[in-house]
Amino acid sequence: MQFDHKTINLQRFPKTGNKSLRPWSAADELLLKTALALGLDKKSIVIAHDTFGAMAVALNAYRPHSVINQASQLKALRKNLENNGLDTKEVIHSNPLKIQANNVNLALVKVPKSADLFQLYLQQLHAVSSPNSVVLCGFLTRNFTAKWIEIAELYFDDVSQSLAERKARLLILKSPKKSPVKVPLFHSVTNDLGLTLKQYAGVFSSGKVDLATRLLLDNMPEFLNDHKILDLACGNGVIATYVRKQAPRSLISVLDDNFLAIASAKLNLGKDDVTYHWSDTVNACRNEKFDFIFCNPPFHFEYENTIEISLKLFSEAASALKVNGTFYIVANTHLNYTTHLAKLFTEVIQLAENGKYEILVCKK
Repeated sequence: MQFDHKTINLQRFPKTGNKSLRPWSAADELLLKTALALGLDKKSIVIAHDTFGAMAVALNAYRPHSVINQASQLKALRKNLENNGLDTKEVIHSNPLKIQANNVNLALVKVPKSADLFQLYLQQLHAVSSPNSVVLCGFLTRNFTAKWIEIAELYFDDVSQSLAERKARLLILKSPKKSPVKVPLFHSVTNDLGLTLKQYAGVFSSGKVDLATRLLLDNMPEFLNDHKILDLACGNGVIATYVRKQAPRSLISVLDDNFLAIASAKLNLGKDDVTYHWSDTVNACRNEKFDFIFCNPPFHFEYENTIEISLKLFSEAASALKVNGTFYIVANTHLNYTTHLAKLFTEVIQLAENGKYEILVCKK
């Protein structure tokens, strides 16, 4: 990527075998170009939803503050700083629930797919803004929705759009409102499983238990209180919460790449006999071995469809099971995960399916 007459060397993390997928987009480039034109010297700069750290690396000399939601995003940022001979120890960052910056002059936001997450970013940025703050929100034109403008107008009096450039555009937000609309950081959902779940914005399946997870919950095994259980790619922790209801003294671990997912799971599970891992790798469990691992694996990354992340988790899960341990997966039938799982496990059976989703049970 080119910025300010320099070449920035970038790579995706995790690495991908799809050479058509780049670690930056035209939206990143337009955000950086516009920020440079506005002037960067002596400004307090915040960057949000910088998927692979492209903007933070390009603006490293101005000591930007990064809002980090994905653990893999933080790894990518550090790796790309290293690729460009920059100090990885100087990363300044905080999470979306508490942006630890003050009197922000300029914010660069790559608009996320989740409108709720976009609103969370803007609400939190408004709270740390100055009267002269400018917030640049970049996106590819094909992904635009008028909902983004509605959200922006809740927090800023001056909302305009840039011209399109290389199929990207910006929303330019100025004049922070003096009395903006404030929405709760999380909401509660009660479902017909007898569970009331709390969830922060931008976490998968915000309104109800999704149909795939419901199929899994309807086909769960019996648990003993001494079982060690991992809810992998846990989201709001619905699977772990269900397990806790069936076996209150089971030892539960939950893991997700998404900071807001782990924060949601903490709201639902509390502290007792639960270990939380904000990570993109099962290796974060520090060589623990589990009786059961449950997973509703992701196959979307923003607007991309990919199974590479899931396949990596499957391989790591196989190594994290006890002898005779069991891995339960629920997934769309068209993804054909059985072919991949058969290379990792001695036994893979289809426990249930409903036409769209299937449950696969894997034994070491």
